[in-house]
Amino acid sequence: MRNITLISINTLHETLRQKLMLIIALVALALVLSSKYLLSLDLGHEQLRFVFDFGSGALGFFGSIMAVVATCQIFHSEIENKTAITLLSKPVGFAQFAAGKFFGAAMALALFAFAIAAATCAMLFITRLGFGNSEARLSAGLSTNYAGVCAFAFAQWCKLCAISAVSAFICSVSSSLLFSVIVSFMVLAASTAGEVTLWLGGKSEGFARLASYIFPDFHVFSALESFAFGPIDTGQFAAACAYAALYSFAAVAAAAFGSSRREF
Repeated sequence: MRNITLISINTLHETLRQKLMLIIALVALALVLSSKYLLSLDLGHEQLRFVFDFGSGALGFFGSIMAVVATCQIFHSEIENKTAITLLSKPVGFAQFAAGKFFGAAMALALFAFAIAAATCAMLFITRLGFGNSEARLSAGLSTNYAGVCAFAFAQWCKLCAISAVSAFICSVSSSLLFSVIVSFMVLAASTAGEVTLWLGGKSEGFARLASYIFPDFHVFSALESFAFGPIDTGQFAAACAYAALYSFAAVAAAAFGSSRREF
């Protein structure tokens, strides 16, 4: 456990030093903080829901990019710099190496998710505060559940961890950073396409059902946005987080196995 902790902390430091990750995080944060001032671009949606959708979109879109790119970079940097050989020559197993890298990336994603959730809650509060005497009309009857926003952000972090775990597995069997990034985004696109298909009323049958077992099933997270303006469904929340945890565990275990089979 000590080896995993040390690798995780070092990986977190490496991730935070990546300029691209910092730029992505700052752009996402800036978009969320400017959401109130972009209400003029909205076409008839409730103002509070527009602000929340901006925050959830930034968390999902930019978070997915960070999950893929950061994970691929930290894995391949260890291989290219030959530091992986040094680590594995010590009493550090492949499972500890893969788990440490994953947890380091997960901690960086947690910081990102926390920042976006805090900014979204702040902008929702400021937007509602600006309604003044017209709150009943402008809020469209929506009651903001800040705890629900935080629960949604936590579940989205779990989802990002699953994406990171998939990228870790791909990196463990790939010798090229570019190939790992491209394949990881292809998996992300396939999972997103499956979520959209089910959202549009499609059915999960045949190959689609098989793909839902292989690729991350984003559909389990699709109903959690309702937490922002309604009660938290603890069953849905627990099921989504448990699914992400189990999927991440399986993907990291596969990454450990893939790392043990490659030549550094």
